[in-house]
Amino acid sequence: MPLYETFYDAFEKLEQEKCIQFVSDALKTGSISIEDLYENVLRMSMSHLTDVETDENHKIWKEHIQSGIVRSVIEMAYPYVLNLRDTKPLKRAAVICPDGEQHELGARMVSDYIRMMGFETFFVGRDTPRKELFDLIETLKLDLVAISVTNYYNLSKAVQMVSFIETSFPTIKLIVGGKAFEMNPNLFDQSNVKVTHTYKDIKRVLGDLV
Repeated sequence: MPLYETFYDAFEKLEQEKCIQFVSDALKTGSISIEDLYENVLRMSMSHLTDVETDENHKIWKEHIQSGIVRSVIEMAYPYVLNLRDTKPLKRAAVICPDGEQHELGARMVSDYIRMMGFETFFVGRDTPRKELFDLIETLKLDLVAISVTNYYNLSKAVQMVSFIETSFPTIKLIVGGKAFEMNPNLFDQSNVKVTHTYKDIKRVLGDLV
């Protein structure tokens, strides 16, 4: 059975230990890469998750358990992420979600992607207040900010964040991503902000910063 099908079968049955053991074995034997794990196993599994806006039968308790499984797998894979970064960090990045955005697993994977590229990466995650952006960027001396949005209702807050950063810190590189941008791919066509969805996208966009 292919890697994704094996994982998803256990994932749908809420078998956390089986999911973690399967991924652990695959990483140890080298039969799966971090990129393949994140893109073709975890993201594909999460793509089946519903929400209260689109599914009247949505079970929040099940979503929370499955999100916990994905979070545990990502944390377990972290040493392998560090092993892929073969340069001393010279640039600094933060990965954030707008105020009100509660979904952060995609952002967590993006944080690992950026770290794999050689950045010192700070995962801020969900529900980041816009009023704290100035302090965040000034304190951490950031070269890059990545903004992740899952719920399209939060897109306007992401746009406000981008506008503030572009005005206050014009030299900072900005990338955005997440499910909300898949439905609005041209939102930043008139700016220097780049929309990314995969590790290949991020490598292409950030190659000149490494």
